[in-house]
Amino acid sequence: MVYMAGDNDLSAAGDADLEEMRQVGSTEQVNVLVEFDNAGDQGTRRMRIGKNGEGESVDSLDETDSGDPDVLSSFISWAAENYPAERYALILWNHGGGWEPAEVDRIARKVKSPGYNGRELTERSSSSLGRVMFRTSLEKVFKLSGPAERAICSDDGSGHSLDTIELGNVIAKGAEAIGQRFDLLGMDACLMSNLEVAYQVREHVRYVVASEENEPGEGWPYERILGRLVADPGIASADFASQIVHDYIDWYKEVDFGDMVTQAAMDLDKLSQLTGPLDDFSGRLTSAMVSVDSYIWKAQRNSTRFWQNTLWDLGHFCAEFERVCTHDVIRQSAAAVFAALEPGVGRFMVAEAHHGEKVKHCHGVTIYMPPPITEVSQFYRELDFTENHTWAEMLAAYHA
Repeated sequence: MVYMAGDNDLSAAGDADLEEMRQVGSTEQVNVLVEFDNAGDQGTRRMRIGKNGEGESVDSLDETDSGDPDVLSSFISWAAENYPAERYALILWNHGGGWEPAEVDRIARKVKSPGYNGRELTERSSSSLGRVMFRTSLEKVFKLSGPAERAICSDDGSGHSLDTIELGNVIAKGAEAIGQRFDLLGMDACLMSNLEVAYQVREHVRYVVASEENEPGEGWPYERILGRLVADPGIASADFASQIVHDYIDWYKEVDFGDMVTQAAMDLDKLSQLTGPLDDFSGRLTSAMVSVDSYIWKAQRNSTRFWQNTLWDLGHFCAEFERVCTHDVIRQSAAAVFAALEPGVGRFMVAEAHHGEKVKHCHGVTIYMPPPITEVSQFYRELDFTENHTWAEMLAAYHA
């Protein structure tokens, strides 16, 4: 199932990806299903993709709001009812290019945003808030009591936190519709290879494939990825997830792409391999904060970060912390987190690959870590990860 939220400046890229899928098409053993909300007046289409477009079934839905989680839920239910399968993969091809300012304005006015006026529109649209996946996340921020609170949420990762909560809800609902866990959740979208995101969907998804970095408009090489699946429909889900990672990076290398690309596959049944050492590390940091805060800041300054300096590559941060810290026990704890991110069979990190100078030290997954010059999202503690683990307490101590 490929859910293409393309009613934005990525619409043409969506058309190109559809043509890539048609190079392979569906078979008796593999159904390739797409819901595509593109720009223009075609409305939203649901399709079972045919090879070279032959025998392709198309249902027209008129206009839909692909940022509405209920629309995504409806697509999943339709797919399960009409094309039941032994295994299900859901690919979210989302608002990587951001919401149109006019749509942001419409949402703000719809919820009667307190103190909102047109001058706020440009600022919110160009911030990280303008790139959230779900309309409901935008609505929640715009319902806050004033522009000052919304300004904080625009830059502190709140949109990301809210989107993560909404994603967890819609995936749980989707798993109920298909009657089992998703074997694979793929994010053909920006910045979604994130520990908090993976943790939020852990009960309803086995493998996640996503990128730490912004994805190029070309997205996934669907002809190559689907060709592999159609050629070997019995491929193990872990192997398929791993191959997506390498196919993605290899394709961008082959076309001599001049910017940065990342991709990783995670086994959510192995999350404790990472969260155990991470709890130990964050707990030690919290207890010793008065003597280690400067080491955290040095490690942050020297490690790879994304999303307006709120998401940090966890492996690179731990490596830098181990390098600068003089407390042996805490250094060893950081090293244990770094080791937990080693990719391989039977490990949390199934596969990881990257290309480009900026991302050469990436290890597959980010974590929310705003520096003390900004504020921690007021919504961060609503995530499952922060409820069950100690990272949020470390952040609070660090900021204090």
